[in-house]
Amino acid sequence: MKSIIKTVAIVSLLFFISGSVHAGKKDPVGVLFQTQGKVEYTKNGKKWKKVRRSKFLFSGYQIKTGPDSSAKVTIKESGLTMDIGADSVVEVTGNELAAKSGSLSASESSGKLMSGLMKKFSKAQSYTTVRRSHKKKTVKISAARKLALTDEYPYMVWNNIGSEYNYQLTIGDQIYRAPATSEKVVRVKVDSFVGEQPYKILVLKGEDPVTELKLYKSKGKTYPYQVLWLEGQQKSDVSSKITEIQDTFGEDSFMLGSFFEKQGMWVAAMDQYRLYLEENPDELEMTPYLFRVYKKLKLNGIYKKELEAWKVATTE
Repeated sequence: MKSIIKTVAIVSLLFFISGSVHAGKKDPVGVLFQTQGKVEYTKNGKKWKKVRRSKFLFSGYQIKTGPDSSAKVTIKESGLTMDIGADSVVEVTGNELAAKSGSLSASESSGKLMSGLMKKFSKAQSYTTVRRSHKKKTVKISAARKLALTDEYPYMVWNNIGSEYNYQLTIGDQIYRAPATSEKVVRVKVDSFVGEQPYKILVLKGEDPVTELKLYKSKGKTYPYQVLWLEGQQKSDVSSKITEIQDTFGEDSFMLGSFFEKQGMWVAAMDQYRLYLEENPDELEMTPYLFRVYKKLKLNGIYKKELEAWKVATTE
């Protein structure tokens, strides 16, 4: 009996290790950007596709440039930016690039901002597993503990707990009503306010209160949910960095979503990731980073639905 238990334990450990190694390979090695001329990539060395905008690269990918063509790649691990010259074939191996033909040379450091954004693209697989709950279902509302908004990104969202419910959002002394909907996500446009304010969400059935957003606990203390409106120098800094990212990686880049995450602009990050993935449906490897934002926003309904669709797509 002891030998059977030992064997099961060893097999389980090996499965866990192999799963961890596999998960590590699912994170991007670098990002390809500023392509000039004809630049293509392949995942398997057989089918080549044209690169039209910035693209994340994973281990095993290859990049090919045509005559009078070029591209840049920033490596996540080192923060180094590499130049790929014309008529080159470059392979992504481990945490670096290797030239199979043509020219590949170190260009420059990607800078603190870009390197920091790249570092956020890790541990994607931890967001592709849903823990099954056997607890009795209760009417409960949840939302992001903290988030930031701006004039350009003024929306708040939360998980819709049922089409029979409507909601009342209170930010400081501002009150908004959200009608009942069958959508999985409730979305409310908020007017500007000053600084950081506590917010509350009341769930109603008709005009009767059902439940509300409870104070959250952390390290034995309770805290209100907070929303910050970026203005003044904060807004100016954010705007200048958005422009810098767009100038480097393009207006609809996935990298912009990473920046929004760093600012606590979780709704803006979600919208950016969704837009990018809708326009680049073959980049399934990047979808788990959208799941990460869903988790921050407590959007369990859409998270579980899209996770199941993603699992089907990645096993086909």
